[in-house]
Amino acid sequence: MNLQSTVVNGLTVTDGSIRDFAANPIACMTSLRERFGNLVALNEAGQQVVFAFGADFNKELLSQADLFHSRFFAVRGSKNSAQRRLTSGLLSMNGPEHMQQRRVVKGAFGRHAITGYRDVVRQLTEDMLDDWKVGQVRDVSSDMTRLMLRITSSILFGIKRPELAFELGEMIHKWVELNHEVGPSVFISQDDSYSRYEELLAYSKEVESRVRQLLTERRSEAASDSDMLSLLIQSHMAGEGISEDQLIGQTALLFAAAHMTTAHSLLWTLFLIGQHPELADQLDHELETMTELPEDGSLQASPLLLDRVIRESMRIMPASAYSQRIAQEEVVLGNATLPKGSIVIFSQFMTHRTEKIYIEPSRFMPERWLTIKPSPYEYLPYGGGSRLCLGSTLALSIMRGVLPTIWRRFRMSAIPNSEVSALVVSTMLGPTTTVPMQLHQPGSRIDVAPLRGNISELVTFDTERRAIRRAA
Repeated sequence: MNLQSTVVNGLTVTDGSIRDFAANPIACMTSLRERFGNLVALNEAGQQVVFAFGADFNKELLSQADLFHSRFFAVRGSKNSAQRRLTSGLLSMNGPEHMQQRRVVKGAFGRHAITGYRDVVRQLTEDMLDDWKVGQVRDVSSDMTRLMLRITSSILFGIKRPELAFELGEMIHKWVELNHEVGPSVFISQDDSYSRYEELLAYSKEVESRVRQLLTERRSEAASDSDMLSLLIQSHMAGEGISEDQLIGQTALLFAAAHMTTAHSLLWTLFLIGQHPELADQLDHELETMTELPEDGSLQASPLLLDRVIRESMRIMPASAYSQRIAQEEVVLGNATLPKGSIVIFSQFMTHRTEKIYIEPSRFMPERWLTIKPSPYEYLPYGGGSRLCLGSTLALSIMRGVLPTIWRRFRMSAIPNSEVSALVVSTMLGPTTTVPMQLHQPGSRIDVAPLRGNISELVTFDTERRAIRRAA
């Protein structure tokens, strides 16, 4: 990346490659902040993206939703394309439209509804664990993805056929990756950009076909059900402002967001516990002395180790690593004047790695939550402001149900010298490799595993320990 920079209207601008950001967002953002500070624009061939790092900029962007609009998908497709319909959900909405449709689905994420989901979450987790055996090596990434597909398809979408959920989940995952790969072509022409764009448009038709199949199956039952998808269908059929296109987009995007982000959070939490043996011992003791978790509440106020572990996991490996906004008019951000239409990136990952807020930010330290109380703009794994993730309370409730259920039956350890790598794809920080972990009896002694892959660049582990010791 070019080290040279100029200042335009108070904004530091450096020439570089927008494609470098798409290829590795964390590496690109880290380099930009280290070289140029918290506000910098990356310019390529006259096109630029502004990066605004830190809590102060988070507050400016998130508290002015009318001035900075959300834009999740760079490629929307033509007006009558499947791609346009699939991207017509909450993440692409702003203003009154966003508020109205957010109200429609809000009931499915209320505390009363979540209380009714708990038994289902625990039972589906127990069903998964019935196939696990001590001594097995499991790909925890795959296991958590399939579990979350079962959970969310059941409690939010009313899907009674798991195979449909798995097929749709795999298709949406591929569609999200294609959107991420094709996105930079909106800014910079690439040799293969047109062929990849055509591939995205063609695949979006296949995804839409499966979404329509799901809607067809659910319409006949929706009138009497109260899951999220039924609420959307009821609102559409009653003519309450949800068009057919928006129904397709809401279903696709909420299905993706509901299972993918929480699957990643569960994966990273289990992995991080397994890499911190003393913490695993403490968690065992807490769960042994607790017959039932207290009602869901603020994790920040909770004295439980489990809740501190969840908060710290979502700090150091947030499922959503960055978000973007578009300025709706000329605006002053910090000391810079940005023209209308400026694309601005803010980053949960970078905020959570700010040393002034979090001592030793690359270390997994749940004990830090006994003394710190960051503001909503200093800790924001689910975003903030009027666009705070609707499913945040549900996601936390699921994690508080799944993690103790697993840990009471198995202790898990990473496999020494295995490769574990992660990458941000379409804002989500997920694994690019399998994440193999071995199952042990509860209470078994484990140790930190030396690993290959870029996970050790993201998290600092204490590897100066003996190899894994298994209890008799």
